[in-house]
Amino acid sequence: MKKCIITAYYLIDNFYKIYQEWERKRLIPSSNQRNRDGKLSLAELLTVVIYFYLSSCKDYKNYYLYYLSHKYKRYFCLPSYSRIIQLWPRILLH
Repeated sequence: MKKCIITAYYLIDNFYKIYQEWERKRLIPSSNQRNRDGKLSLAELLTVVIYFYLSSCKDYKNYYLYYLSHKYKRYFCLPSYSRIIQLWPRILLH
């Protein structure tokens, strides 16, 4: 399972690198835009969400607080639950 999560993260990270390059070419440059990296990359966030849907947990809160934070803590630098919910809109592709 641990090798599987690393492989999934690698594939998602490669996709996001290509997608961000493509999106950067499409957008009009703006000086008002913040480009600060967060604690959790978009690829890591999407990997966490995909593994939630593949898990047997019924709700995301229990999955995040009890399952993910204990089992995969050394793979991801996890923010608090309330912050991760605020980050969910970032994973939607435009």
